[in-house]
Amino acid sequence: MLGISKSEERDAVRRLALLVVLVAMLGLASCHGTPAASTAVSCTATTSTTSTSTTTSTCTDPTTGISVTIAPATVSVSVVATTLFTASVQGGTNNVVTWQVNSIQGGNDTVGRIDSNGLYHAPGTVPSPSSVTVAAVSYEDPKVSASSTVTITPAPVVTITSPTTPITVTSGVKNTVTFTASVTGGTLNTVFWEVGPVGGPGGVGNATLGTINANGVYSAPATPPIGSTVVITAVSQDSSSSTASVPLTISGYSTSSLNGQFAFSVSGTNASGPFVRAGSFVADGAGNLNSGSEDINDASGVTSVPISFVGTYTVTADGRGTLQFNDGRTPAIFNFVLVNVSQLQIIGFDSTGTASGQANAQLASTFNTSPLRGTYVFDFNGTHNSNGISEIGEFAADGAGNITGGSIDVNDNGTISQLQITGNTAAAGQTPVYPSTYSTSINSNGRGTLTLATSGATLHFSFYIVSAGSAKFVGTDSQTATGAVAGSTALQAVNVAFNQTSLSGNYAFLLEGSGSGGTYASAGSFLADGQGNVSNGALDENVSGTPNPNVVLSGTAYTVASSGRGTLQLTGGRTYVFYLGPTGTAVFQETDANHPNIVSDGTFSLQQSGSFALSQVVGNYAVYTTGPPGAFAEGVTGQLAANGTGGVSSGIVDLNTAGSATAGVGITTGTYSVSSSAERGTLSLNLASPLSQTRNYAVYVVSSTQAFVVGIDSGRDSSGALLRQF
Repeated sequence: MLGISKSEERDAVRRLALLVVLVAMLGLASCHGTPAASTAVSCTATTSTTSTSTTTSTCTDPTTGISVTIAPATVSVSVVATTLFTASVQGGTNNVVTWQVNSIQGGNDTVGRIDSNGLYHAPGTVPSPSSVTVAAVSYEDPKVSASSTVTITPAPVVTITSPTTPITVTSGVKNTVTFTASVTGGTLNTVFWEVGPVGGPGGVGNATLGTINANGVYSAPATPPIGSTVVITAVSQDSSSSTASVPLTISGYSTSSLNGQFAFSVSGTNASGPFVRAGSFVADGAGNLNSGSEDINDASGVTSVPISFVGTYTVTADGRGTLQFNDGRTPAIFNFVLVNVSQLQIIGFDSTGTASGQANAQLASTFNTSPLRGTYVFDFNGTHNSNGISEIGEFAADGAGNITGGSIDVNDNGTISQLQITGNTAAAGQTPVYPSTYSTSINSNGRGTLTLATSGATLHFSFYIVSAGSAKFVGTDSQTATGAVAGSTALQAVNVAFNQTSLSGNYAFLLEGSGSGGTYASAGSFLADGQGNVSNGALDENVSGTPNPNVVLSGTAYTVASSGRGTLQLTGGRTYVFYLGPTGTAVFQETDANHPNIVSDGTFSLQQSGSFALSQVVGNYAVYTTGPPGAFAEGVTGQLAANGTGGVSSGIVDLNTAGSATAGVGITTGTYSVSSSAERGTLSLNLASPLSQTRNYAVYVVSSTQAFVVGIDSGRDSSGALLRQF
């Protein structure tokens, strides 16, 4: 170069080469790094070619070739509601988009929020202006974004147009009400229908509340729910916050309230003497009994095969009803009161004598799926040579037809014994031999058979499955041999290590029975401390028509074995044996000599509260009391309404007193009150003509849905329960 030294020339060449390298590197970065900024973006709106008529908005960068499409391009959304946007990216190497509302990443509470999936949540109020812009932005080329205009509208207004309030329907699965609704201010102008409890969440409903379908047709439950009122709600399909609700009263019962397959057990006396029965029937919801089957043990002997029968039934609005068994046996007429969809309390209602029992809805799906598996506690009672006998205990079933062990406590007209159930008798290494067995093949009525080989005698039974945890039993041995008994089983609490702590809290109890020494009924309450001590209790008893009311219990003790069998001692030398069953319950039997030659057994249950309060008894209750066979026996079924402040406003009862039956006797007035014992209350019912009498009871509350009662009038012997209907 002219005028430049050699060294200066070399430096210039090196600087030029370095510049070329830098330029090359910059060019390489523009090809493989972040794309060059777009200088012009052209956006177009097009209509989708799909059948949904959804509009799309597309933006394309002519420099990079990256294109973003959003759908829908325009949409209206009511406040609080949601709508879903979709986006697609063509060109480039990254198809990810980010979402903005009015250029705010993810939006905010004023303009609405949008998540990474494109789900837009409208704000709680209409913004100003009422339209916002939702944008899908290319992550690879942030200057390319497709936008949608979203108009925020006020919430739709929902109105239930039919029927007009107040709305009442009788319970029963065949009784329906059709609802209609209108929507203003929405896009779809249609609703979802829900049914729920007062103050609770809604849904399509269930067997307790009734159900409602998509067309607004509500089907009543079989029996009224607690409180007797449900809420029907119409929900806008545009906005879940737009609703309208109306109350619906389920006023009472109907023939279709009794519907389905039921297992029953009944015991009592007829013209020939004492009897026990167990069986099954199907109520068709229209007043007919079909597919009846029963095993009977009475003075004529034991039925060699089950008796098949049909019959009829009625149900009144208050839940009382009648059953007619066309089986050629007595009693053939029974009165009952429905407690709920799955339980009815029964008394005999013809002139041949007295009878009482219970029926429960059967779960047919359990009939042949190992119907007996686990440890079951039972309470069977009846007669032996015309005197009372009680058998309480437990047995273990292996699910394959074998009884592996257990024990039975027997009170036979005052003679007390404990029998062991023989299980595996095989020597070590030999094939097990189980002399105690049961049938695993159950017929369509739920019927099976059971044999218990004990250290005293071998006992035989037929049973009718209620569910996997319970069954109705009837003894099939002769009354002169080991006695004729009937009763039920319940699955013992599983995986429980029983000890003294298993009995802790306030327990209400109920006992009744009879024997050559007369009749007996008792109800009461005691406090167990979880350490083997008993205190703070009271009981009322009635011995052969002579009441002994409000006896104070001041002790004393109890024991609990690992099997769940226990003993209980109360004030006055009263002793009992019991077996713990489902959590908080037990079957138990009196074992002392306070009432010679009288047998009594029953149940006790953990109380929700250790004191009696008037507010614990409120609503409509099924009334059920029975008396053991004898001159003082009285069976009552019926219904009453309690106001929660000590008054009974209405009711009707059916009575059978020693074979003299009277139906439909009104309760003119009634009262219930707290007594001097904190655990105890009293109940008085004034009965209308033709009886024009007052019935007085002691009351021990188990829960808001159950209370034990015992009659405290002279010349009558009755005990039973108040069971909440609705």
